[in-house]
Amino acid sequence: MTDVWSNWSGWVKAWPRALAAPSTEEEVAELLRSAVSPIRVAGRGHSFTPLVESSGTILTLWGLRGVVDHDETGQTARIKAGTTIQDLGPELFERGLALINQGDIDRQALAGAVGTGTHGTGGGLGSISAAVRGFRLATASGDILTCNATENPDVFDAGRVSFGSLGVMTEITMQCRPIYALEETGGRMPIAEALSRAPELRDANRHFEFFWFPFADHALVKILKETDKEARPRRRRPDGEMARDDKTMMWACEASRLLPFLRGPIQKFMTSASGSRYSGGETVNGEQKTKVRWSHDAFPSDRNVRFNEMEYAVPAEKGPECIREVGEYMRKCGINFLFPLEFRYVAADDAWLSPFYKRDSVTISVHQYHRQTYKELFAGVEEIFRRYEGRPHWGKLHTLGASDFAALYPKWDDFCALRRRLDPTGKFLNAHLKRIFGEE
Repeated sequence: MTDVWSNWSGWVKAWPRALAAPSTEEEVAELLRSAVSPIRVAGRGHSFTPLVESSGTILTLWGLRGVVDHDETGQTARIKAGTTIQDLGPELFERGLALINQGDIDRQALAGAVGTGTHGTGGGLGSISAAVRGFRLATASGDILTCNATENPDVFDAGRVSFGSLGVMTEITMQCRPIYALEETGGRMPIAEALSRAPELRDANRHFEFFWFPFADHALVKILKETDKEARPRRRRPDGEMARDDKTMMWACEASRLLPFLRGPIQKFMTSASGSRYSGGETVNGEQKTKVRWSHDAFPSDRNVRFNEMEYAVPAEKGPECIREVGEYMRKCGINFLFPLEFRYVAADDAWLSPFYKRDSVTISVHQYHRQTYKELFAGVEEIFRRYEGRPHWGKLHTLGASDFAALYPKWDDFCALRRRLDPTGKFLNAHLKRIFGEE
């Protein structure tokens, strides 16, 4: 038996019979023909659901990294599926290209981010999956399919968000754009104002989001705008290296965990103390010095305080009302928590199982410190999300099953039929996916 595999938060563990690390597409195909089932693919472990858990084979894509080539005219790039978004940014930058949008964590493998519908924020901007223009897929039989709008279009429409249930992506073609710089501004705003002005702030800015500690009266608003100002380089900390803000957050989480009655005062203090972080910079001689960075440096935040997360996408027009109700529940439920809620806009797309399928959305994220249990808190919040027609993020915690998804996704039956055609013996189905697809 191999060593344990664990996800980033530490709550999902697996003891597979085999760990495999192919370095070529041919090696991936050969492994799929002979590996012990269930076969699951691990990126960088940033999913909170047990998507990767397997007693059979866990296959990593660490050996498939880098940009294969790019098209200057079409502004696309062919990228090996195991490339992390963090490594991809500088590689594209050298070619004069950048991703259209990113999330605030960039440690994921590209295939993992695409497969789970990971996203950033922006009323007119889709998820990372929405920018996929094609991919190569190794199927259960070991065959390689080229999938795009004209070749295997049904697999293309289904596979852009398929969380490793159709096969193993080996290469992804992404729509990019010329490099661009972003200027960060924002700051504290009364939560009532943030909610009432959310559509206005969405439409006025390329990127608008806010973080809200439910016991606080203010939200922390973050805005990114495209700019022609000179971008400054950014030093990225290695994984695990704690910045001052990380240490403060760790202290706050531990204090709240041990002394639950402090959670309200600590949340108010964190809102007050964090305001400068979301103001875009510092004031020097009375003038605000804003943060201006190239896009791949502007989007990500280094997250070194571990947590578990639930996130649902609700119809955009219902987002402010939904988060208001979630915050009220969290204040009154009596369950201990500390992390803020996160509110982001995402544009509609047409990937069959995308949480944003044919629907402009607001995503609301709920976090719980990794040393605290999350099930009771998340259960109450999930009940609210479901009343607002919420669709869960595939890589974040939820309790939904096949009948729920059949009601939420118009193309659910088509996806399930395609999955059975590509993987008739269920090579890629672990216990979690069997529950999702109703094949337990």
